[in-house]
Amino acid sequence: MTGLRIAVIGSRGIPAGYGGFETFAEELTPRLAELGHDVTVYCRRGYTGEEMPPEYKGVKLRYPPFLKRRELEQLSHEAACIADSLRLPFDLYYFLGTRSAPLYVPLRAGRRIVVVNTDGLEWKRRKWSRMGRRYLRFAEWVAVRLAADELISDAKAIRQYFLDTYGRDSKYLTNGAHIHTELPEGALDRWELGPDGYYLIACRIEPENNIDIIIREFVASRSDRELVVVGGMNYETPYWRHLQDLGRRGRVRFLGPVYGPMLVESLHLGCFGYLHGHEVGGTNPALLKAMGCANGVLALDTAFNAENLAGTGVLWEKAPGDLAAKIAWAEANAAQFKELGLKGQQRIREHYTWDQVAERHDQFFRHVARRRGLPV
Repeated sequence: MTGLRIAVIGSRGIPAGYGGFETFAEELTPRLAELGHDVTVYCRRGYTGEEMPPEYKGVKLRYPPFLKRRELEQLSHEAACIADSLRLPFDLYYFLGTRSAPLYVPLRAGRRIVVVNTDGLEWKRRKWSRMGRRYLRFAEWVAVRLAADELISDAKAIRQYFLDTYGRDSKYLTNGAHIHTELPEGALDRWELGPDGYYLIACRIEPENNIDIIIREFVASRSDRELVVVGGMNYETPYWRHLQDLGRRGRVRFLGPVYGPMLVESLHLGCFGYLHGHEVGGTNPALLKAMGCANGVLALDTAFNAENLAGTGVLWEKAPGDLAAKIAWAEANAAQFKELGLKGQQRIREHYTWDQVAERHDQFFRHVARRRGLPV
């Protein structure tokens, strides 16, 4: 059985150093290569380490240039990726996100197979200006109506959104996570943390992740534990300064970006509970990672988070005092809270392993290619 020549465009590259799509690409693409595909991941220089190897775990890597400006970085990089790719005989393009969808249209016109992972609802992110949000909504429309041969949704709720909004179906293919059970001895010493002594947030520092609400509610809960925030951003913003001001009011510590084998996983394994405020994306890798580490989870009540947890975590609302009350409940019912975390870990085993994710992508890509008459 022959494989496909696949180009993956839209992440910052692999090995992952930042963000959910990067982790997704790092976990998925080597497995696709093992399943017989010839896979190339397009990378941005500076995001995957100092070196720029030509290959990673059987996956080819390419590094086109881009403009290092917040508004133009991804668009300019994807334009350069597509231009570079036209010299190569790819069968299928897998685009991660819809932000640059107008650039995908000529590929489809040229009879290349274009598959778009819709991600979350990018146009809802508060970091974008009004004009930026209008463009992103337009780009989503272009992806659905003009650019994509096939759409992929990583959550059933996202799939329903595209059905309701555009009348177009998409393939449900989720993200994945690993199972971790043992906290390495001394793993928390570098941060002077103790097991069960803190709550954890680990995500990009973005307004739609509602870190400001979590900090305010955590302070209001008067918990004796600490709140540890892991994550960074590429550009200094007023939101980041606002979070630091809020953190000075209570037991809140910002660790910044944490990279390295088992470092973030150790923080998950050592925490009392994981606080999750994402509201825009579909199946969020940070939430799946927390579940894979058997964290007790307190997550914002959205259709996406409720779908992922399926009753294995505690949902909170933005109303003042709600999360603070849920934190107090977790501390008063620690055994029950821990049991929810173990159930969440079992849900990862059953529905969200990376091997399952890769096998389902492999099957779908081959199905699409066969419809085009490719011998796979």
